[in-house]
Amino acid sequence: MTLKIVKTFLSVLIVFLYYLGLWSANSTIKIMLFFIMILFIYELGVETGKKQKNRI
Repeated sequence: MTLKIVKTFLSVLIVFLYYLGLWSANSTIKIMLFFIMILFIYELGVETGKKQKNRI
């Protein structure tokens, strides 16, 4: 679970650093990073939902 939190945080950080203008990339890389960020956020939400379901 901790690894999923870290990789989600890092992917969100990379996307925001791009939008702040701290680094640049071609359009293919930008699109891939955006969808990877969305995938990691979804994956983290699924894991969190599983943990909450197990508590009940």
